[in-house]
Amino acid sequence: MWCRLLPRAFALTVLVAGCGDSSPQPHVVVHAGESIQAALSLQPPTMDSWIVKVEAGVYHETVSVDRSGVTLLGEVKGDGAEERAVLDGTVEAGRLLKDAVIVSGANFTMQGFTVRNYSGNGVTTSKTHNIILRDLIADHSGRYGVYPVESQDILVENCVATGISDAGIYVGQSRRATVRGCHVYGNVAGIEIENTVDAVVENNEANDNTAGLLAFVLPNNPSKVGQNCTMRNNNVHENNRKNWGDPTAIVSKIPAGIGVAVMAADGTVVENNQITGNRSVGVALIGLSQLLPDPTGIDVDPDPDGTVLRNNTYKGNGKDPDPGLKGAGFSGGGDILWDGKGKTNCIAEPQGDDLAKVGVAGALVGCK
Repeated sequence: MWCRLLPRAFALTVLVAGCGDSSPQPHVVVHAGESIQAALSLQPPTMDSWIVKVEAGVYHETVSVDRSGVTLLGEVKGDGAEERAVLDGTVEAGRLLKDAVIVSGANFTMQGFTVRNYSGNGVTTSKTHNIILRDLIADHSGRYGVYPVESQDILVENCVATGISDAGIYVGQSRRATVRGCHVYGNVAGIEIENTVDAVVENNEANDNTAGLLAFVLPNNPSKVGQNCTMRNNNVHENNRKNWGDPTAIVSKIPAGIGVAVMAADGTVVENNQITGNRSVGVALIGLSQLLPDPTGIDVDPDPDGTVLRNNTYKGNGKDPDPGLKGAGFSGGGDILWDGKGKTNCIAEPQGDDLAKVGVAGALVGCK
């Protein structure tokens, strides 16, 4: 039941709670050509939930969400790029807006949008909690596509990220995050979990990136630890794209052709994944010394501890290793690379001695 219509000059359609015996949750409908940000401003000060339904169409704006309880629902009519709600950062004279969506409010859900052509980032959540990012397409949206940081209780589900110059999906300095059912391709890093505690990365496909899946700990971040990341049931294949990251960013130092990379993170479990056709290495287990020549004096533990490699399938990895591997002192490519850093790292792979191991990977002990 539509309870009141705004004047045509501001034609957002608003449904107000309490207009009938069974009124649905209050929401506003944004029609093509109108402003999503304007719809957010209509949330009454006393209302702790607000749904913004956005019709299929192209919207050239940056959306900022600083209230709790907001849900952004984009209309999806079909599979075509223009058959859904699209946030496009292209404005006058081809200039690009910096960011698509910036969220600081808690209890936030965003679903059914494409974000494209931004110079900064796609969808960012920062210092908040209870976040659901579902059925989003980040297409050439800048440095990061889907980008929750310093947040808690995060679900990234059924999203696509492509053409991203750092990480297609990045979860950083956060706690309790799940990334599942996503497809990342054509990025520098596909899915990166950085300085985060308790993460699950499952049932995703990562291909045609420089590196597919990453669990990293880096210094000089708000969180000083990265632990308990489980990567399972993912299809990680042909991640052989030349690294085109910003030369000033750490990710630009990653050799092309890495399936899964674990660097300095603790308690990482890599299990039941298909890891195939990655030209340099299927799984790389390394310390920070590979990227930072002298990791002493930094504010994080530089070595990976307690890594478990278990029940993965490897095929066709390491056939044409990036020259960067040799520059780092490794003789060639293979299925599993370990630089010997860290303790209590173990392996329990069904292919056993048939795996091509690089560095000192042959010294990895069996998992109990």
